[in-house]
Amino acid sequence: MQMLIRGWMMYQLTESPLMVAMVPATMMMPMLLLSLFGGVLADRLDRKMITLAADGTLLASFLALFAISAAGIIAPWHILALSVINGITFSLAVSARQSLVSGLVHREQMRTAVGLSATTYNSAQIVGPAIGGIMLSIMGTTWTLGVSAILVIPALVLYSSLNPIHHTSVNDASGSITDNIKAGISYVFEHSTLRFLMLGAIVMILTVGPFQSLMPVFAEEVLNVGAGGLGVLMLAAGVGSLAGSLTVVAIGEKVSHQKLELAFGLLASVTLIGFALSSWYLLSISLVTITAFAATSYMVVNMTVVQVYCPDYIRGRVVSIRFLVIGLMPFGALSMGAAAEALNAPIAVALIAVIGAVGFAAVQLVSRIFTKAESPKVPNNQ
Repeated sequence: MQMLIRGWMMYQLTESPLMVAMVPATMMMPMLLLSLFGGVLADRLDRKMITLAADGTLLASFLALFAISAAGIIAPWHILALSVINGITFSLAVSARQSLVSGLVHREQMRTAVGLSATTYNSAQIVGPAIGGIMLSIMGTTWTLGVSAILVIPALVLYSSLNPIHHTSVNDASGSITDNIKAGISYVFEHSTLRFLMLGAIVMILTVGPFQSLMPVFAEEVLNVGAGGLGVLMLAAGVGSLAGSLTVVAIGEKVSHQKLELAFGLLASVTLIGFALSSWYLLSISLVTITAFAATSYMVVNMTVVQVYCPDYIRGRVVSIRFLVIGLMPFGALSMGAAAEALNAPIAVALIAVIGAVGFAAVQLVSRIFTKAESPKVPNNQ
């Protein structure tokens, strides 16, 4: 919701698409710089307290933006500055927030827990912008900002009531921050399963993952459906993402993660190729729904195995590397946009999706050759 509000405010102030794009960019870029440090914090400090501190900072920044808007002195730099602060906060806390989920359940319940966590996130991605758009049209920008700030309070209350069933041992993450970061990176490189999980995530992030960034182009130039049609396409993608999260929860441990990742990766690539080449709106809606379903399912399975595979003492640092990979998303979007400029959107997206399909198949083939049949080795007390 905040992203929608800030983007709308920025456009009202500048009428510049570039400045609108700067809002999510300023929130994403800190992830590349700070996510590894955030992983160290997640392994050295209380994850629940980190999460509470992060949400408290978010609440303060939301209230600050509300106050500035109410005073009538809002300027583009206010929006960008607070977006940078929120990006820093997110980068430092995201590993703790994700690792906290694993601390609330036993290992055999991990896939379900991570899937449900992703379900709530994807639900918010659907409901938040929809409610935000309605509130903007009824209440205006300032009061919508105020309501969005108030909505953070229930999250603070809920997080404060959580009682993890196991905690991080600070002694396991002692030493310098640099040594801790090196230990996390070394752990990933020493375990072939984790290496290939990260590689698979990179393929998704750089190929299929950024497809929604070109939705406005397809809506306007390919499908000729305008802003209203774009909204339906984005809603379809959101519904697909939600369905993907729930599907992973339903599957549980019934199918190996290698088979799931290969199936979801290829499905996402093939349906994205179909979407890129489609000029029929109803077919495009169906294909974008399936693409989002498969891409989200892939990423949820990927994150789940990353969390299950790691012992708790180093989970925060490994998860932070996974989020460092996610921080590559803007580069994937830029590459897709540049290819669309050089060729055209349908050909560019189709070609990149083909590269994605080859990449998913190659990762799984190589991993089956070089990865021994390893089961997650998590200490019994974790």
